[in-house]
Amino acid sequence: MYDFLQYLLDGLAIGSVYSLIAVGYSLVFGVLRMVNFAHGEFFMLGAYLFMFFFNLKIPLWISFVLSALFVGMLSVGMERFLYKPLRKSGRFAPLIMAVGLSLFLQNFVQIIFSPNPQSFTVSLPEGIIQWGEDILIRKKDIYIFAITLVLTFVFDAFIRFTSFGRAIRAVSMHPQAAMLVGIPFNRIISITFFLGAVMAVVGGVMQGMSTNQIWPFMGVHSGLKAFAAAVLGGTGELWGAVLGGFFIGISESLLVGYDLSMYKDGLAYLILVVFLLYRPQGILGKKLTVKV
Repeated sequence: MYDFLQYLLDGLAIGSVYSLIAVGYSLVFGVLRMVNFAHGEFFMLGAYLFMFFFNLKIPLWISFVLSALFVGMLSVGMERFLYKPLRKSGRFAPLIMAVGLSLFLQNFVQIIFSPNPQSFTVSLPEGIIQWGEDILIRKKDIYIFAITLVLTFVFDAFIRFTSFGRAIRAVSMHPQAAMLVGIPFNRIISITFFLGAVMAVVGGVMQGMSTNQIWPFMGVHSGLKAFAAAVLGGTGELWGAVLGGFFIGISESLLVGYDLSMYKDGLAYLILVVFLLYRPQGILGKKLTVKV
């Protein structure tokens, strides 16, 4: 029993990072009905830029703000100049563009920084909290879990109660009707891409602080699992993405804990296949009736 609780708590920390990335996937999909496979690279690029600014002796919080702004504006620029011209070209053209951008960013980071893993010198508060006799919790895992929940509540409140949030929901429900009542469609798309990229940057920085290491392919590794988490929770569902991230993180932790680690990386894709076959709308998603 104690072992199970230990694996459960460890999995929540792992799943928190997946959740932060999955929220970005869900935001973009909810508005454009498009899967931005370059989103995982924003996660990776944010961690690299944070370390770049921090190594220039820029204070920690300013380094984070600069990296979030840079990646957010990069995301907006990609949407405006690369995705926007393809909106009327069917679903495959934006998908292929996203895969191409993902490969470009991976190779760009390898050229500029290095293809080898690099140490992440900034860390969350270290230390262990003992719960009972057998359960140990890292303080940094508590911080990562708390940051994920707080940010999700903030984003949920933004979507529900602000004018921009209501506009995002309107565009998500019916883009043509939203434009007819005067909602600036392109501006809302840009805001959505920016917010999703910022969440990915937070996830990248948290991952670096947790493992004390970053590498050029960390976006592929975690990004695809986050995509599976978004599908599991229900694409377009904010809390569904968080729930899916936690589920995959806990499942991976249990597999490792019970000596089944060889199946860990394949679990997310198995979940993805099962849900696409039997419940494509995800746990919290709703079936859509489309008129043709």
